[in-house]
Amino acid sequence: MSNRVDFFQSEQRQLSLPAASVSILLDGILCPDLDPVEIVRSGWPEFGWAKLAYNPAAYTGTNVKAVENVVHEFATGKTVCIRQYNNADLCGSAAFGLPIFIGQIENIETRRTPDGEKVEIVARDFSVNLKRLSVNGQRLVKADGSSIFLVGLDTVFNPDGKGNANPTPIDLDGKSYTTFCGEPSQSRLWRYAEVIDHLLCEHLPAGQLKTPSFSRLQALTENQIVRDLDVTGLNLAEALHRCCERIGLKFKFIPRLEATGQGQAIVFYRAGTGRVVELNCQPAGQRLSISKTNIAEIHSRKNFWPVAHKYICQGDFKIYEATFELIKAWDSSLEDTDYDKLSPTTNPDFYQVKDVYRKWCLNEAGQYSGSPYNQGDAFDFSKIFQSNNFVQRHRRFHPILTTDKLGRSLGYYLQVSYDNGQSWWQYLYAFNILLDECGVWLSSDQLDIETWIAALRGFLRFRITASVVSDERLSAAVTDGPVNSTAPVVEHVMTLPRQFKYRKVSDQSTFAGATDETLGVPDEIDDSIALYEFVRHTAETSHEAIETFDIQTPSLMLDYQVGDIVSTSPESRDLLACRSDNRSTSRIVRVQMDLEKQYTNLKIVRQRS
Repeated sequence: MSNRVDFFQSEQRQLSLPAASVSILLDGILCPDLDPVEIVRSGWPEFGWAKLAYNPAAYTGTNVKAVENVVHEFATGKTVCIRQYNNADLCGSAAFGLPIFIGQIENIETRRTPDGEKVEIVARDFSVNLKRLSVNGQRLVKADGSSIFLVGLDTVFNPDGKGNANPTPIDLDGKSYTTFCGEPSQSRLWRYAEVIDHLLCEHLPAGQLKTPSFSRLQALTENQIVRDLDVTGLNLAEALHRCCERIGLKFKFIPRLEATGQGQAIVFYRAGTGRVVELNCQPAGQRLSISKTNIAEIHSRKNFWPVAHKYICQGDFKIYEATFELIKAWDSSLEDTDYDKLSPTTNPDFYQVKDVYRKWCLNEAGQYSGSPYNQGDAFDFSKIFQSNNFVQRHRRFHPILTTDKLGRSLGYYLQVSYDNGQSWWQYLYAFNILLDECGVWLSSDQLDIETWIAALRGFLRFRITASVVSDERLSAAVTDGPVNSTAPVVEHVMTLPRQFKYRKVSDQSTFAGATDETLGVPDEIDDSIALYEFVRHTAETSHEAIETFDIQTPSLMLDYQVGDIVSTSPESRDLLACRSDNRSTSRIVRVQMDLEKQYTNLKIVRQRS
């Protein structure tokens, strides 16, 4: 005895089918004077829309409405619902209305010609509402647990890789979601699931759109961490698209089956994970059967393939903290023992000797190597940058990465030696950091006596602990095919300096490995692993289209959805290469249902899996 039940599709030998019919409801009321023209389902940025036409045949005599009255009756903003009705039970005693499209009237086009008047109405799904909502500001949690929305702040998640999310979600207007934190020491990193949930909860009016649960978003986003996502000034649809684009997600809007509650839902999905539908075409010579053939016309465009794609992503330039010993950056022939001559308040011609004993530089570009300075070779960064991949050029000093207990940078730590480098003390007098080269300029009105005496004796030396920017970026590369083979390799370079950073305290810094209790945790960061995972994920989700198909069905098909995976039966011709290429996937990216001509047009893209 077996529990298996086999289902078979009936053989259809008739070559004609009755036209598919739908009903149109306007604000929930049956509207017999509107005829459906076409319905389109698509993803970003088109999404879904429907075109309707006014048909005065529904009225006779004096009940015929003038065009100007029709325009007022079908006002923009009214809800349009297109339904297909079927039997709800085996006896046919009840009917079930399947929503094909739900949207709102967006525009009305009226044409008056010698042949008559024509009114066409375009309705769009909920995406049009998201495109009207602007994203700006931040909602911050106050000390008493309440929240406040500040419009003037930029909507940036984890700026420069630093977390700005509140540790715990808040409850507001019946919704629980994560918001921003105003205190950096208490904040944490945002994750993509929290960002999507925050955008929908914060900027979308409650009760208008069915949104996915937070656990569903966590599963789809794989709990990935956000890196410097700025959506300030974008509309809500653009903000969601920018967020989803980074992690390979897509979203669309679908009508809900429930008769109560929100009429539409936003659905997030990954390309290549939809349901499977069959598109078949009988081999030549067989008797045509509409049960075995649902392809009437096909047009394909095949791209150059096979090709390997190499994805190269570059983050920000690497930054290193080190201690640099400075050289004398003045003409030694200008040195003088007159104390007043080297002060701007006592010497009207101070500009001629302004650098004497005051300007100390790194000589990173080698400009002080020759006469009249003669300070030796240009500075060698190889021990600090851990490579020889740098050029001799002008740079500048930046604040050090070492911090105090409050997490604030110590700035520029300048030290002076009065005994030719045998002992060092922190220089406590005024100095300026040069902006066009690595160096300092002692800016006191008069040099202190200790510095002056050491300079005259030739024992004065300076060193500074600061940060410098290298010539190498943080980078990672992933290839989705063979390299060093006959297949060409196409490189895709992405530069994301705000998302991925590298800062390190080198072993050449006096603060390297310091155990001083007055110091905090250095502001170091290494996004190498995160960058590689980003590139790997990009390579997995950014496959080039191998082939694009435009398919027309022999009859109107209302059930195809964006994201459906296409396959063929073993008895069908392999027009879509579903069986001959098992490493690629064909999916539907656009559905256009022509209700006047009674056929459906499908746009299908075949990509490497």
